[in-house]
Amino acid sequence: MKKYVNIALSLTAAIYTCWYMHFGIPYKNSGALSTIGLEHKGLFVLWGILTFTALAYSISIAYKRYTNTKAYIPLLAVAGIGMGLTLGFDFDYDIKPDYYLHCGGSLLFSAVMGVTIFLLFLLCYNKGRIFRAFAYITGGILTADIILLLIYKETGLIEAVPIISGYIMLGIVNCIKEKRNEPTLQTK
Repeated sequence: MKKYVNIALSLTAAIYTCWYMHFGIPYKNSGALSTIGLEHKGLFVLWGILTFTALAYSISIAYKRYTNTKAYIPLLAVAGIGMGLTLGFDFDYDIKPDYYLHCGGSLLFSAVMGVTIFLLFLLCYNKGRIFRAFAYITGGILTADIILLLIYKETGLIEAVPIISGYIMLGIVNCIKEKRNEPTLQTK
């Protein structure tokens, strides 16, 4: 049942993110999710809640399934605080305190959520090729995202690619069948 809820939630969040981005130009600042949120506050809040819920649910399932650590719990709490700041304060440069709290929250959410996903794949690195591949892909996405953010500032694609990639990779690892280690008979 969790698998189907995970798929439905992630698919809904991914479709909503793509639809929401149509209000701006995804490769420009006008397509940044927060910029769109200035004109469509309710839709932005819905996007934030849906995004956090989908990622947090997928992360929780994966950590419980593949690891023995509960390190994801405080990380998700910090990411949730970041999303709360992002949604609670406007991305309005004219109102400096709001702007800085919004940007700080957005950065906190993105960085901590990305690290949480990357950490999952690192912890599971020896569990299979899929985890190794996703560890490299996640590391590459996070690195490219930081570089592109420094070069181009905020755009919808720079924000959405890591989020949608997270939906996809977490969805895959939550849906694959785990190989069971069968005990073998040893003869003397």
